[in-house]
Parts: sequence; structure tokens; C-alpha cells
Amino acid sequence: MDFRIKDYFSPIFLTKTYFSMKKNPKLPKAKLEQVTLKRLKKICVYANEHVPYYKKLFKSIDFNPETLSSFEEFERIPILDKSVIRDKFDELVSDEYQKFSPVISETSGSTGTPLQFYLDKRINAATFMLFNRTWTMAPWRIGLPQATISGYAEGEWHYSKLKKILYLSSFHLDNKTIHTYYDLIKKYKVRFLRGYPSSLYRMAQLLVEENLELHFDVLFSGAETLLPYQRELIEKVFRGKVIDHFTHWERTASICECLSGHLHAENDYGYHEIVDNDGKKTMDVGRLVCTGLYNRAMPLIRYDTRDLAQWDSETTTCSCGSNFPIVKKIIGRIEDFVVLPNGRYIGRLDAAFKFNENIRYAFLYQPDLYHLEVNLCPGDNFDFEYERVRLESELRKRVGDEIKLIYKIVEEEDVPFSPVGKLRFMKSDVLEQEQTTNQEGI
Repeated sequence: MDFRIKDYFSPIFLTKTYFSMKKNPKLPKAKLEQVTLKRLKKICVYANEHVPYYKKLFKSIDFNPETLSSFEEFERIPILDKSVIRDKFDELVSDEYQKFSPVISETSGSTGTPLQFYLDKRINAATFMLFNRTWTMAPWRIGLPQATISGYAEGEWHYSKLKKILYLSSFHLDNKTIHTYYDLIKKYKVRFLRGYPSSLYRMAQLLVEENLELHFDVLFSGAETLLPYQRELIEKVFRGKVIDHFTHWERTASICECLSGHLHAENDYGYHEIVDNDGKKTMDVGRLVCTGLYNRAMPLIRYDTRDLAQWDSETTTCSCGSNFPIVKKIIGRIEDFVVLPNGRYIGRLDAAFKFNENIRYAFLYQPDLYHLEVNLCPGDNFDFEYERVRLESELRKRVGDEIKLIYKIVEEEDVPFSPVGKLRFMKSDVLEQEQTTNQEGI
């Protein structure tokens, strides 16, 4: 996550947010809920007064935000789908949005058509403080150098003296540039490394291949699903703890791993719900629905992130001291599933690759109900027949025998990274066609 200084240079709001975010995690649970409910009420009151879409919606369901006093009452508000944002964009923008210095932003489009929305200076300032709180686990403080390896596209690298951030391009990461990146990290005395899991994983592979050693006590991953085999290698090579931080560009969600290994839904940034297909809260795997608590230029209330997650029903306290709700697992986007001929949906196929250390990148594509393409970008010691036997066994355990597996070897330049360097592990035309049909039928 990057920031423009003018977005968060509001001393009063910045200071207030800093101190509240610093103390919030260790507030008693009852007090934390009061803080969250108060902020939900505030954003709903604002939306009712200044956002045409919500003014009309709240009236139609007889919802009065001025008297909001419980989460159950708040959950009466219909869930907001991405299609509604596209169709009613203008109605979702505040009538005074310009006073919040908004900038138009959009998702990367790695799982479909990019979604546009406004982000204002309040949410940008809150996001800066959120990440400041996260990165202090490194340990780190403002003014100390850090490095990020992701979709930097302006060249191989850049160092910002003002921000003290070393930008490393994942697009240029290879056996040659790894030496440059290694030297730069040493030169600028980088305190921690963050980036996409696929980028951190590839960097770890190259360090091993080139007999280089880089050690960090803590690393941060985000923007993609952190796969188990990626975590294992990254932590082994860097000899540090990977902190997985789930956020998204819409800035309504933040689920962050702590040093104790638990995922916490940070409800002082956005309110997190997990609901079933009927929109009712569930302790089973369900849709992650979030409400941003700061963005007034374009409030997103009960927004369907299209990610799947599950609450931890067994763990009620965490040794890290945080009292934010604990998430058992984030499964990933709904789009990241294979549809079997019997109608079942299968996710987390990444687990089938956990034994294949000689594969640089892998991605799956399902063109129809009976075929699954397994695309492999080979590493230096890659042996196709050896890797295929192991993969075949693991994949068959998960998808059964009705789907034909088609193996393809691809070059690194053919790996389908998004414009910002993300790698989408799974793409199913079958699932996308089903979703389109369902939306047309609504």
C-alpha cells in the first residue's frame, strides 16, 4: 500500500486516528463493540444525509440511522454488490465529495472488469495509520527504511528518500536482478520486506539459487492469497515470520495476522461480517461482507467483497493481547474455484503443489466443465515427468477422475500477471458463466 503525503497531511485527524488505532486492539471486547457501532452509526447517518443511493434505500426499508443501537438492526441493510456500484456509481457518491479531496481508484481487474470508486483523504489517512500499526510488528517506526516487491513498473527499482521505501519490481525479478536487489537492501539498511506472496516466494527461490542470504525477523504479504507452500519457503529462506495482511483497494476490510499466528478482523477500520447465501450471519464458511468506516466521498456499506472466510469459533482470546474478532481462515475469492461435473465447487487447489519446489509459477484455467489446464513455469531443476506424477496424484485427490488434466509448460514472460503484478492462480470460465447467468436472472 502506497500513499500520497497530501492525502493524509491533516494533523488533527491524523493524530486522533493514530492514538485511537494504537489503543483500540487491547480495549475490552464490549468497549470495542461500542466503538465499532458508534462508527457504523456515524457513517450511516452521513450516507443518509449526503448519498442519494442510501437516502432512497434507507427510506425503502424504514431504516433510521439516527436511532441505530445494535448490530442486528444494522444487518437489515441489504448487501451491496459490485454490480450495483457499477450501475449506480453516481448515486453512491456524496453530494459534497469534493471537499474530501477524493481520487478515483479502481481494482486491478485480475478477476474480471476493474471496479471504480472514490477514496477520500480521510480513508487514506486511516489506511496510513492502519499500516503503521501493522508494520510496527517488524519492529519498525515511521522514518525507518522498508522495501516492497510488487508490481512496480517504472523500471527495475526506485528508492524514495522522502518515504524511505525501496521499490523493487517483480516484473524484472530474475537471476541477474536478484543480486542488484540484494545489494540495494543491504545499502539502504532495509528493516523489513513486504510484497505479493508470489513475488516474495520467487525472491526466496532466487536467493537459494544464487547462494545469497537475506534475513528478516518479520515479512509482510498481501494483495494475493498466501498459499501454504509459499509461506513455508519464504519463512525458511528469510528465517522470519510472514505476517499475512488481507486488505483490498476498496478499503473496507483489514484482516491481519498477529505474531501469535491468529487472523484478526480489525473492526476499527472496517466492520467485518461473514454471511451465508441468504445474507444471514454464519460461523461456517461464508461471504466476507465489509463496511468502510472512514470514506465519506463514497461510502460502501455492507459491501460484498466476494471473498470467502470463516470465523474461529474455538479461539476466543489471543496471546498478542488484541481483542479484535479472530478469523479462522480466509479461503480466497469466490472466483478462485473449480466447478466439478457433479456440481461441487473445489477451492485451495494450491495445496496440490506443496511438494513441487522446482516450479517457479503455476496457474490453473478451466475452459469448460470437463477440462482443467495446469500451466507450469519450470525452475532450473524441473523434470516434467517427475513433477507431473506428483501433481497428478495430488490433484486427483481433489478434483476426482471426471475432469481431464491438460499440462502446459509456459515461459516466465507468458505468466498472466495483472497490470500491477498480481498472479491469479485459478480462473474458471464455467464459474464466470454461472455468475453471469445468475446476475441476469436477478
